[in-house]
Amino acid sequence: MSQLNLFSDYKAYQKKSETSKSAWESKKNKLTKREQVYELIKTQSSTNYEISDELNMPLSSVCARCRELQELNLVGDSGLRRKTKYGKDATVWTIK
Repeated sequence: MSQLNLFSDYKAYQKKSETSKSAWESKKNKLTKREQVYELIKTQSSTNYEISDELNMPLSSVCARCRELQELNLVGDSGLRRKTKYGKDATVWTIK
């Protein structure tokens, strides 16, 4: 099985199930968490904490989505660090 593109047109529903198809149709035009994180980083380089605050998304979800985007070679470490509200240095993500 090949890996799907970030914005894949893959139809993730059971072909014989109208309920499954209906659920897919209602969700397909909504942005996934990965897409939300990517779109934010496209507009402004941000840390995981900043993304979490801006999107009102759990930090653990943001960390996982940033890692996925990094593995897809869509975002990378800018080399900059910003202090978190806890006084720790945090990676600033930017678009590649």
